[in-house]
Amino acid sequence: MKRSSTLSPLLLGACGLLVLNFMPVAQAADDIDPALRTIGPSLLRDAPDAIRARPPSGMAPASNDRLGLSEAVLAAAQWHPSIAEAVGNVYKQGEGITVARAGYYPQLSGGIRAGYDTGNGSDRGSQALNLSLKQMLYDFGKVDSAVDAARAATARAQANVLLVVDELARDTAYAWIETRRYEQLMVIARDQIRGVGDIAGMARQRSDMGASTRSDVVQAESRVEAARATLEEYQSQYERWRSTLAALLGRVSPPALAEESPPELTAACKRPAAGDDRLPAVLMALALRAQSQAELAQAKAEAYPTLSLQPQVNHYLDNDYDRDNDRLDRTQAGIYLNLEVPIYQGGAINARSRAAGYALTAADSAEDAARLQARRGLAEATAQTSGLGRRLSSLEARQGSIQEARMLYGRQYLDLGTRPLLDLLNAEQEIYQSRFDLAGTRSDLLRLDVDCLYNTGAMRTAFGLEGRNLQGVEIEP
Repeated sequence: MKRSSTLSPLLLGACGLLVLNFMPVAQAADDIDPALRTIGPSLLRDAPDAIRARPPSGMAPASNDRLGLSEAVLAAAQWHPSIAEAVGNVYKQGEGITVARAGYYPQLSGGIRAGYDTGNGSDRGSQALNLSLKQMLYDFGKVDSAVDAARAATARAQANVLLVVDELARDTAYAWIETRRYEQLMVIARDQIRGVGDIAGMARQRSDMGASTRSDVVQAESRVEAARATLEEYQSQYERWRSTLAALLGRVSPPALAEESPPELTAACKRPAAGDDRLPAVLMALALRAQSQAELAQAKAEAYPTLSLQPQVNHYLDNDYDRDNDRLDRTQAGIYLNLEVPIYQGGAINARSRAAGYALTAADSAEDAARLQARRGLAEATAQTSGLGRRLSSLEARQGSIQEARMLYGRQYLDLGTRPLLDLLNAEQEIYQSRFDLAGTRSDLLRLDVDCLYNTGAMRTAFGLEGRNLQGVEIEP
C-alpha cells in the first residue's frame, strides 16, 4: 500500500516498540505491511481470552525485602488497569484493519425478496431467494486508504500504551520519592523532639536550682510542642503518599522502601537526550498525521467510481411467477459488471475531505505542541536541578558550622551563663531545619530526575521495563 509508507518511521526510532504475544491466526504474515510489522506484530495475532488488570495483591503476603524504585514501577505496570485499558484499545484498533481489509475480498450476501410487479400487461406478485456475490475490481484507492487509516489508528493506540506506561511510571516514582521523603523527615522530626526535649529538661533542672527563670522553661516547652506539631504534619503527609503508593502498587499497604538513593536516577538530567521522536506524545501525533493523510486520500477517492463484478442467483418461490412462459426455469443466474459513480450525496464527500484536512492540520500542531512541552519540561527540570545542586552543596557545608555554634552556645549557657536559653534553642532548631532542608532538597532533585527521564522518553529504559511482559504487551528497546 503506497500510502502506508508514512507509518515506517512512526515507531521505528522509538525507545519502545510493542510486541503483543498471542496465538497466531491463519492470516499469512506476508500480507501484513512491513511498516506495520516494524511497529509491532500485534496484528498478526489474536487477542487472548482475557486481558484484564490483575486484582490488587494487598491480600497476598508482601515480600520482606525493601522495595526499590524500579521494583515499585514494575509492580505498578504489571497490574494497573490503565495499561490494560490501553492494550484493549490496541486490539480494538487492530480489528479495524481486518474490517478495512475486507474490502479487498468478495462480499457474499443472500436473502428473500418479495414484491409486486407490473409490466407486459400483467400484474403479479413474486417471492424469490436471492444470492449475490460482489467483488471489487478497482476503486481508485478507497480500500487502500481505509487500510492505511486503520493501520495508523493502530499505531496511535500502540503509542498510547507507551504514553500510559510512562505516565504510570512517573506517578509511581513520585509516590515512592514522596513516601521516602516524609519517612526521612519523620526521623529528623523525632530527633528534633528528643534534642529540644533534652534542652527543656536541662532548663527545668536549672529553674529548680534557681539558676534560671521560669520563662526559660516555658520557652523550651513551647519549642517541644512545636517540634511535635511538625512531626504530626510530616506523619500526615507520609500517610497520604504511602496510601497513594499502595494504590498504584495494588496493595493494601506498600512494603518498606529501600533506604539508598535509587541508582537509576543518578544524573538523569545530565544524560544526553536521545531526540523527541522517542516521546510517546510525538509518536501519537505522527500516527494521527498518518491517519489524517489516509482519511484525506480516502475522502478524495470517494468522488471517483468503483468497478466491481457481481454474480447473482435468483430462485423464484412461485410456480407461476411468469404466466406468459410457464416453461421458464424458476432458478435464474447472471453475472454483471457494475460501475458505480457517486452523483450526489448531500455534500458528504466534500465534508469528509475538509474534516480530514482539518485533522491533518491539528496533527501537525499536536506534534509541535508535544515537542515543545517536552523541551520546556526538560529545560525547566535541568535549570532547577542546577540550582538545587548548588543549594545542596551549601546546606551540606553549613552542617558543620551549625553544629559547632550549638556546642559553643551550650557551653556558654551552662558553664558561663553568658548565653540566654533562647539562643541555644534557636541554634538547636536551626540544626534540624538544616537537616529538613537537606532531606527535602535531595528528594526534590530525585523528582527532577524523574521529570528529565519523562521528558526525554527514557523512563522505560531507566526503570527496566523494556523486554518485560506487561499485561500481555512486551516493550522492546
